[in-house]
Amino acid sequence: MTERWLEAITRADLAGLERYEIPHPPGIRAKLDANESPYPLDEDLRAGLAEVLAAVDLNRYPDGEARAVRALVAAEVGCPPERLVFGNGSDELITLLVTAFSRPRAGGVDGRARVLYPVPSFVCYRIAALAQGVLPVEVPLAPDFQLDEAAAERALAGARPNLAFFALPNNPTGTLWPPRAVASLAARHPGTLFVVDEAYVDYAGETLVDLVPHRPNLVVMRTLSKIGLAALRVGYLVAGAAVLHELEKIRPPYNVGALNQAAAAWLLRHHAARLRGRIQAIVRERERLVAALGAVGGVHPFPTRANHVLLRVGEPGDGRATLAWRRLAERGVLVRNFDRPGPLSGCLRVTVGSPAENDLFLAALSAAPAASAG
Repeated sequence: MTERWLEAITRADLAGLERYEIPHPPGIRAKLDANESPYPLDEDLRAGLAEVLAAVDLNRYPDGEARAVRALVAAEVGCPPERLVFGNGSDELITLLVTAFSRPRAGGVDGRARVLYPVPSFVCYRIAALAQGVLPVEVPLAPDFQLDEAAAERALAGARPNLAFFALPNNPTGTLWPPRAVASLAARHPGTLFVVDEAYVDYAGETLVDLVPHRPNLVVMRTLSKIGLAALRVGYLVAGAAVLHELEKIRPPYNVGALNQAAAAWLLRHHAARLRGRIQAIVRERERLVAALGAVGGVHPFPTRANHVLLRVGEPGDGRATLAWRRLAERGVLVRNFDRPGPLSGCLRVTVGSPAENDLFLAALSAAPAASAG
């Protein structure tokens, strides 16, 4: 409930926005709800990292340019270091983009800028748009969660959004829409800034980063969170000089902490090969998990190119997915519940875990009456 005095000064367009909930049921043995890597650091890396972090001068501000991490990421991506902007995770970068490029277009009917994105997709696109007073333009996906290119084309032409976000692969569906189709949309709409969110690119193997130098209205955004470094909250984007110039005006000067930078730089230098090996292991487990889910009665897994699997339990609206979520939690397995009215009705999302975690999940799901009924 909002106090009357606070309600009087709170923006009305935030009334329908709900906080991002993170459930914490007791007794969880397999945490498979947040698209994290299931693999912690090896003991030798923990010891080496402790020495690195102990040497950080906590009485000093961080490097505002994140130069050590910048050099490593630029070499990995294959772009000039000056073409990168770093953020406190992708979430901050999304907010910076919407904040910088939210000027209402001349001749607009309601004096508001617009941000376009397919739905269902990453919830932070909507949160950032509403937080900045920008009108969301949501383009429904096809029933199989593929991109409806014709609908996207119509929405882009009709709404003339300032920004368009496309997650490749998409979260929460795991779908990899054709990257070149998104590139073609960007070519046909040069007045819109296209942001390709490649948070899960390491699990998909396809990228549009090579097109950034040739498309002034294309931005590629990535993060270290999905490859085993989620606690560091280090995100970055690749863009042209003009876009970066505007973003740097509003980026907080010390937005990535010194401990985060030191850890990221050291781990990228000394842990990169192990990270790649674990990504390959997760991809193998993903294929095993999808195949196994296809054999569970009443469960339909959707194709995925990310490190998570969206599955429908029962039929939309019958409540069996929520019942399955509860039964899984009772058995120590936490997955993400999307079972509410809308296109994700009846759906759960499970992160690809370790082999042992995946076995625990499959056994618990198979034992849940909601999954096996029907």
